[in-house]
Amino acid sequence: MLLSEIQWGDDSAEKDPNLLHYFITSGALPRLLGKTKNLVIGRKGSGKSALRRKLESEFSKQENTHVINISPKYNSIRSILNDKDIVQTYGVEIFFHYSWLRQILTDCLCTVGSQAKGKYCAESLEFARQLSLQLKMTSKDLVENISEILTRIKGKAGSLGEFGLNIDRELRDLADANSLEYHFNNICKDGAKFVIVIDDLDLGWDNSSTANNLLLGLLSASNYISALSPNIYPCIFLREDVYSILITQTQHSDKYRNIERIRWDREGLLNMLNERINFNRAKNSMPILADSFHTVFPVTIGTSNTDNWLLERTLSRPRELIQFARYYTESVNNEIPSDQCLKDAESTYSSWKLDDLCAEFSNQYPALNQIFAYWKTKFFRHKYHLDNSEITTMLLNIIVDVPINEPWFNEIATAANTDSLIHILYKIGFIGDFVQGGDGGNRIFYSHIDRHEPRFEQVQIHPCFRKAVNTVDRIRNRRLESQGGDSQEIDPQEVES
Repeated sequence: MLLSEIQWGDDSAEKDPNLLHYFITSGALPRLLGKTKNLVIGRKGSGKSALRRKLESEFSKQENTHVINISPKYNSIRSILNDKDIVQTYGVEIFFHYSWLRQILTDCLCTVGSQAKGKYCAESLEFARQLSLQLKMTSKDLVENISEILTRIKGKAGSLGEFGLNIDRELRDLADANSLEYHFNNICKDGAKFVIVIDDLDLGWDNSSTANNLLLGLLSASNYISALSPNIYPCIFLREDVYSILITQTQHSDKYRNIERIRWDREGLLNMLNERINFNRAKNSMPILADSFHTVFPVTIGTSNTDNWLLERTLSRPRELIQFARYYTESVNNEIPSDQCLKDAESTYSSWKLDDLCAEFSNQYPALNQIFAYWKTKFFRHKYHLDNSEITTMLLNIIVDVPINEPWFNEIATAANTDSLIHILYKIGFIGDFVQGGDGGNRIFYSHIDRHEPRFEQVQIHPCFRKAVNTVDRIRNRRLESQGGDSQEIDPQEVES
């Protein structure tokens, strides 16, 4: 098998036809199949959509269970967030609560109405069938539902404020929630089970007040629906940074703390590569191996074991590892693993990862890419291990020289607040906090791995970004003072290995 012919799968879980063949089962799956968690939280590329697809597959095998997939399109979210009436007048959490409630209930009833054959309450089943026929076997999308509720509100009152203390009752009536809920409950009482998976909520999200209220309305609607019947299981998939923002903007954060946080360990990430390699081997009529990794990757690269070297250059997310593997194998035109090709692939991968990082945080920190563009040239061939005075000087240069006109950066620049900027770089994963000494020896803490209160006495740029910002490959003979007061010769690159 030529290494260049290996198919690693599509970056998008939705578009990968072979995903379930090499899906890696983790502790999250049985908990979600047991319906003990309603919120799945993970960083971009951590495998949320892959887990959602696996859940859909497993739940659809269960008797009398209807799986409803709600994934709003980018254009739908943008249409909502660009509507002046919604942004200026109606875009509050309670309005979106009833918009989502109507959406979810309608989707569930349409599914039953188009599939069920006399299993449930005759009256409610007929209602569901007629609803399904009326909507041509599928529910309206979120934009249409919101537009319809908005039209009804305007026909009855000029604004939500005119409803006064009756706003909850009025919105429930305008969203047809009573009728939809009545028939939905009847069908659930007759044994129908509903699994409602909701994903792709970051598409179009822009961290505006309206966007956050849209998602807070979904959380409250999901929480309400889950309490209607034990036969209803809503499961929402959210990016971790989006969740962190939402949880600070609601008085009911305690309702949304029981989350399933996606985390990958070393074994899981390597198993993911092994499964995909074995899938390709099977397609080529080759035997399945317990350790197929080293049929594709060299045993070592430089002085490091290749598996350690690869994993150190990710933020512990599957998508990164797959992309790195793809860049590498596409450059190998034979069947023999090549450490040189792997080294060469690092630069391309590192640039891709830096672009990916900027895109991930583009709504919170727009124009972040300008900081790194400056870093590449101003700090060319600079070391990646920095003490506090060095990183502070570099950040002051960025604050003075980089022409970013965005509120988040202007606030930092006005106060020359290097502390705030270094915390942002730590939060997004660009740097780690290097801590000396202690029983465990030297250690680097990164935000994606540990809960840690950084001190920033010394920092290191994460290995996956070093090539992209043109750091030196190694730092030799740097004297780092140990915690006990002695000094020793330490290569920070060796420390992190």
